[in-house]
Amino acid sequence: MTIEEILRRIVRAHLNTIIACALIPLALVALVELRTAPTFSAQVRLQTVSTAPGSSTEAEGLSSRVLALATTPQVVQKALAAAGRPDTSQDAVEASLHRITAVRLGESPVVVLSVLDDSAGNAAKTVNALSKQVITFMNQGNRQPFDRTLADAKAQTASALARRDRLQRELLTTDGLQARANLQVMLAAAQKDLDQAEAQQGALVLSDVSRDQVVAVDASHPTVQRVASTLVPRSALAVLLGVLVGLALSVVAETLRPRIAGIRVMARALDAPVLGSTGQRRSPLAGSMSLAARRQGVETVVLVGVDDRDEKAARQLLAGMLQDRQETVTGAVPVPVQPSQVPSQVNGHLNGRLTGKHNAQHADVPRAPEPAPAAPVPPSVTMSSAVRFTDRYGVTPAEEPTAGVVVVSAGTARRSNLDDVQDMVRAMRWPVVGVVELAPRRGWLASQ
Repeated sequence: MTIEEILRRIVRAHLNTIIACALIPLALVALVELRTAPTFSAQVRLQTVSTAPGSSTEAEGLSSRVLALATTPQVVQKALAAAGRPDTSQDAVEASLHRITAVRLGESPVVVLSVLDDSAGNAAKTVNALSKQVITFMNQGNRQPFDRTLADAKAQTASALARRDRLQRELLTTDGLQARANLQVMLAAAQKDLDQAEAQQGALVLSDVSRDQVVAVDASHPTVQRVASTLVPRSALAVLLGVLVGLALSVVAETLRPRIAGIRVMARALDAPVLGSTGQRRSPLAGSMSLAARRQGVETVVLVGVDDRDEKAARQLLAGMLQDRQETVTGAVPVPVQPSQVPSQVNGHLNGRLTGKHNAQHADVPRAPEPAPAAPVPPSVTMSSAVRFTDRYGVTPAEEPTAGVVVVSAGTARRSNLDDVQDMVRAMRWPVVGVVELAPRRGWLASQ
């Protein structure tokens, strides 16, 4: 199967289905977008460290820590309460999952903390309270070990100071040379311990002073802006998904009920040539069918459609040819022709009774009358005078041995309908003179 046949069978034959599958999700997306309230984003920038991170991995680690703290449900709930919104724990969980983000700015130590909300004021209050919660925890969360170490250093300094002072007082009240020498040694050791304790305490205080503190850059004035609409990307995704679903349905439909992949495929299946198209003038088309019929010894041409649409087109072609013949022969105003009342369903190709009692009920193209001496018959009428055009119900028993079939079709009928036509042709033992292509209607749904 060629690409053209695939496009005919799957795309063109099921274009309505594909378009419907694309428009339905697009309409749903547009409806949801219209009913969704606008969303506002409030942002606060936090400086996590004073020096630039050494790599993007380190910067990503800082932003991940901020995000992990900011999306903790208990922290979010406290922030909501501080912002004047005492929401439940479920609201805090929903906000932490879908409304809070933290993004690093390149490889800098600055992290952007964002909160989404339906109200601009609530978004600003929430992000402000949440940033304070995050800053407090990051600055105070790991101070307990430091505070204990500093307290121990202060206690050691106080103990060393008290011991030194005691030894100094004892030295002042001691008279013996040996005793005073011993006290001086002990006093020197106590002074050394005091110096070490004070040095340790000073180092801890210095490290506390020089430690990086998380600070908010713009906590007092958060940046609040309206979130851009996602209608365009969501619509594009909906259309793409709808087209894929439509194509899948078309493939399933073609698998279960295959169609004919074009007029040439039908002609090859019927082993007949394509004689023309209904889009051209009827006189040359009738001449082509007449010539092909005479070459095969056919005197009565039966116009047959493959499905209901093709059958209707065949009746219209037959009626138009009848009108053209009357205008050509008589030169008079054409009389309205009532075509055969062919049943609308074509499923019963083999159930039609090709008997003479139907001849009076169906129109056909009569043989050209004998030309009068005063009004000679034009040559085009003479060329086709030996061939009569009718439908399947207008064939008389006497014409059955010399009848042939011309199939009128758009080339998009189902295989089952073509099988019915082939069964009818085999049953009647009529040769297939040729195939006439049904010209597509104008418009973007012409193939339907």
